[in-house]
Amino acid sequence: MKKIFISIILLAIVGYGLYQANNGFNFERSKKSAQTIASLREKLAETSIKNNAFVANKNMNVYQIADSFNGDYKARQNVLKRSSDVRGVYLTQLIANASSQDLNAQSILSNVKNLLRETELNAVVIDVKSTDNFQLSDSLKDLINKLHQDNIWVIARFVTFRDSSLINKKPELYIKDNNGNLWKDSKGYYWLDPASSQVQKYLIDLSYKIIDFGFDEIQFDYMRFPVNSDNIVYPFYNNKIEKREIIREFCLKLRNNLRDYKKSIIISVDLFGEVALHPLSLNIGQDLADFVDVFDYISFMIYPSHFFSGFSVNKDLKRNLPALYFPYESDNIFSVVSNNPYDVVYRSLLSANDYIPLFYSEKKYQPQCLGKNNFPLFCPQAKIRPWLQDFNLKIDSDRGISYDYQKVKSEIKASKDAGPFGWLLWNPANFYSIH
Repeated sequence: MKKIFISIILLAIVGYGLYQANNGFNFERSKKSAQTIASLREKLAETSIKNNAFVANKNMNVYQIADSFNGDYKARQNVLKRSSDVRGVYLTQLIANASSQDLNAQSILSNVKNLLRETELNAVVIDVKSTDNFQLSDSLKDLINKLHQDNIWVIARFVTFRDSSLINKKPELYIKDNNGNLWKDSKGYYWLDPASSQVQKYLIDLSYKIIDFGFDEIQFDYMRFPVNSDNIVYPFYNNKIEKREIIREFCLKLRNNLRDYKKSIIISVDLFGEVALHPLSLNIGQDLADFVDVFDYISFMIYPSHFFSGFSVNKDLKRNLPALYFPYESDNIFSVVSNNPYDVVYRSLLSANDYIPLFYSEKKYQPQCLGKNNFPLFCPQAKIRPWLQDFNLKIDSDRGISYDYQKVKSEIKASKDAGPFGWLLWNPANFYSIH
């Protein structure tokens, strides 16, 4: 009886082992199958993106090519002229899409419209794709139409890789942590993998919708990898290619596809203010040189309160300007960076204005600047249009520094003194100190 019992135990152990082995085999097979499907989806997305803009070898009549080029060139020159002196303010997605019954939103919109009528403002930047969602409503369409009637330039702000819109539908496209969970940055936001062709196609397809909706320009933000790279597992980025190459390649796809879709669309990009001074940031994949032939405008976010390591520039020999250093914190409150907006904006823009022509001249031969049928896509040197600070950080408010009318006007003056850039004012509450 005892032998029979032991035999039963042994059979059970062997059977369980076979069961586990079979499950392990099925798991590995399932894992490989999932990887294969993901790879196929990547290839299909990549093919779709390229087919949208990189089709060539089609014979066309030389007169047709000339007529098309001349028409496109005139359209491009017109929008470049109109966008060359933009002076705008930011509107949140919530306010811009609010119904006529939302009295608080209508009050804010009324204030902004008054500023557009009574000041030098001539543009608005509206959140269309935020971190959380993508929204094009009837209320927004009505707002755009009214703004266009007053000859206001309307820009769609488009948050790219910092995104939570697909976490339920496509969690496989998101950056994970070491435990396989969706990774969040220090502010609690999710990030799509910038190296994924599926992600890139998703963003390009949304851009087409924005163009069709009637915006004059699309401004791309978070065109980078996340700053904090601790505990990160990328589903597609292999850590072998430099991050800046991934961002550069996507920017080219974006430009070529959108310009091919509508030659006159203006595209711009937001970059950290520090990039104007130090043009290479490898850890997030941003190199100023990679943007100068892609976008029509580069908007450095030159917020003095955000230079957390202080502000430092060398002596400018060409213009005979002294070296400057403003600390972030000091017993002398007048010396801190947030209390010196004119110098911070002025010297940042001078620095960027020196870098951009230099980088652009290195890219004078651009075989990638072609769309369907090898049509030129018009890739001029990017111009600068800075974001300026019109908000207060608590650390500044607590020490008596306020971004009031005088500080905002000094930033605008600095922008004008540095060159004919145009400028944009940022305040997440949509209240502005220009008047």
